[in-house]
Formats: sequence, C-alpha cells, structure tokens
Amino acid sequence: MNKIKINYHKNSCYYADILKNNEWFIFLDSCFDKGSEGRYCILSCDPVIKIISKKNNIIVEKDGIKSSYKEDPLTVIKKYYKYSNIQHSSDLPFNSGFMGYFGYDAFNYTDSYIDGRFPDIAVGLYEWAIVIDHVEKSAWLTYEKMNSFIKKIIDIVNLDIKIKVKKLDYSFSNLNQLTSKDQYIKDVKKIKKYISEGDCYQVNYSQNFEVDFIGDTWSLYKDIRNKNPAPYSSFFKFGENSIISSSPERFISVKDNIVETKPIKGTLKRLQDKIKDNKQKDILQNDEKNLSENLMIVDLLRNDLSKCCDLNSVKVEKLFDIETYASVHHMVSTIKGKLNNKTKSIDILEACFPGGSITGAPKIRSMEIISELEKRPRGVYCGSIGYLDKNNNMDTNICIRTIMINNGKLNFAAGGGIVYDSNPEDEYIESLEKVSIFLKFFSKGSFTW
Repeated sequence: MNKIKINYHKNSCYYADILKNNEWFIFLDSCFDKGSEGRYCILSCDPVIKIISKKNNIIVEKDGIKSSYKEDPLTVIKKYYKYSNIQHSSDLPFNSGFMGYFGYDAFNYTDSYIDGRFPDIAVGLYEWAIVIDHVEKSAWLTYEKMNSFIKKIIDIVNLDIKIKVKKLDYSFSNLNQLTSKDQYIKDVKKIKKYISEGDCYQVNYSQNFEVDFIGDTWSLYKDIRNKNPAPYSSFFKFGENSIISSSPERFISVKDNIVETKPIKGTLKRLQDKIKDNKQKDILQNDEKNLSENLMIVDLLRNDLSKCCDLNSVKVEKLFDIETYASVHHMVSTIKGKLNNKTKSIDILEACFPGGSITGAPKIRSMEIISELEKRPRGVYCGSIGYLDKNNNMDTNICIRTIMINNGKLNFAAGGGIVYDSNPEDEYIESLEKVSIFLKFFSKGSFTW
C-alpha cells in the first residue's frame, strides 16, 4: 500500500468539494472542525467494485459489467473481501477496502418489506482514499495504484488551488408525520403489554417523517452538519440516492484486533440555561429507567461480541457515561474485546447486526415486534455506515439522526427503547427531542410538541 502526505485542512469539506461530483462519493465525517469528539475523516469515490442488494437479489458491477446473483449477499461480499484481504501495515485507520452501508434489514432475508426505496446494502470496494487525522493535523492520500485522477487530486490539494464552490439550491416542503401521536402511544402501550407477558425486556420503537425535497443534497449536508455536528456523521451518494447521517453513535470498530462498541441508551434534551443544562446531565446520570435500559443493551452487546472474541476478553470499559451533543445529552457505555485470530471484521459485523441499541432485548423477538408495529421498512435507518479495511480494521456507526433522499422524497425517523416502566407520553416526546433539529429545520419552525 502507498501513501502520500497532502496539505491539511481542518474543515474536511474542502476535500469533499473536490470529489463530490464523482460516482459513489462517500465522506465519513468526524465533524472535528465543529468541536466534536471525532478524530479521522475518510473520503473516496469511484470504487472498482459496486455491490447492491435487496434481500438475496444482488447486483455486482465491476469494470463496467453488471452481474446478477440470487444468494446470501454476505456470501458475495465475503468473496470480494477475502480476495482483497491482504495484510497492510499502516498507522492509518483506512487504506483501501469496502465503504458504504448495511441497512437495518441487510441480513434479515425473511422480512416482507422488499419494496423499500433504498437497497438493503450498498458497498463499494475503494482502492484509494483521502484520510485526515485531525489530532495530528495531517492528511494523506493512500492508494494501491497511481493514476491520473489521483495525481490531479494531489496537485489540487498541494498547490492549494481554490475550488470554486457554488452553493447549489435545494428546497423542501410538506413535512409529514407518518405516525400520529395517538398511534405512537397506542403502540408503546402494546409493547409494554408484550413486556409484561414475558415476550421481551425492551423494544426500540420508532416513528418516521417524510418531506418533499428537490435540489442539491450535498449543500443540504453541509447545512445539516453546521446545525447538528456529530462524530460519526457521513454523506454517501450513489445514483439518485443520497444519505445524510448526523449519528452520535458508534456501532462496532476493530483496530489491531481490539473490538469496541458504544451503545447509546438514555436521552435528555439540552436546555439553554447552562446551570439547568448541567442539571439535566445529573438527572440522566441517576435516572433508574435509563440506567436499566442501558444495562440491558450492554448485556446484549457483551453477548454479541463474545461470539467472535477471545474467551473472557470482553469487558465493559465505561458504564453510563454522559456525552453531550447539539440538542441532547446521551448515556453511553463502552464495551471492548479482543477479536479471535480466526475471525474477520466482517464476521463480527454479521454476528452483532443490527445493533442491540436500536432493536431491544432479546433481539430476535424485539425485531419481530418492531416489524409488526412499525409496518414499514426502516431502510438505512438503524443500519450502519462505515468501512471494512483490507487490514481487517473496521469502523461503523449506528444510522440514527439519518436522512434518506430518493425520488423527490426525504425521510428520517426517531424512536427510543420501551421498557416496562416507560411512560407512553414521555416516550413520544423523547422520540421528537432526538430529531428536534430536523423537525424545526424541515418544518421551517412550524412543527411543535
């Protein structure tokens, strides 16, 4: 693997503006310039292999030739991942490999929602990338083979050529709340009944919103990241589909065979008064309901990680930490383990997917209840965006605070973990608080609760 140092820019959108018009442009954005906790940003475009799946219907495009398959999509992806899985020694988190997303139903082949607007999986094999380390204030272009396109990028960045960036227009209208308040509360009560009958302990139930949208999705992303920066943000555009994610939550990372997951369970809105806002953190830190929610998901993820980690290596590094974002405080725990030598990062992704923090416990029964009550495909929402590097490193988010745009429609969703002592009215309000910035923005301030 080769790498060349290039000029560093604190705002990684500088590099994105160079690449944004190319096919399958992807930007894994830590929003460091906005003061978030992130460190690295990764960008690329024009993957050599593109893989799209809906259930077991798979299309692979390589060298301009499209091939169709009807089998388990992960089996197809693993064939290419195995082919490309060459050990590289590098201090960079990503050199070359797969980037893209796995939707909520990516490995749920029995689900009936085959007509969702977005594919279940869209990943590309990228043989080069721009990697920015904001802690070291350095930027690198890493590649397998030099070509004229890569040379052009290096020249633009190193000569500090000013890119003429014209902010393109976009517009939106008709914010539609697709689940009524009455229906949301009714469904929460039904979940509580399932819990009381012993079906499950917790179910992550969500509602979704739809907006009419036309215009430039990259301009929208830059406006969203200004309003709601988050350390696991991303922008991904392939064909007519765009994904905008302002996720604060890491799903699974693998670095030098150390696995980490950081589930979020427990949320309180931020307040303008600093003293009252700090009290909100204390309230969240000591709330028994949120503590029990978080602990249930920690136990679920400890079990998931143990499927692929060395015996007795899975440990809870941090329990019930409070992290603060633009509009909310979150309770976050951190779990780590040592990946066993026979396991690849894609295997642990499969073993833990989808994330327990957005399903509930036990996972399978919770997902059945989610399907019954939500009556819609979640699509990208509650799936994962990230990378699978050739050196077996991986980092993925949980696609919360995530927007899907396709065919003139913009969709986003929000929910929360329902437990036995959940108050239905409070759960409804909490779901709205999580996407309050989206609701205010896309309703132009008219949506109230």
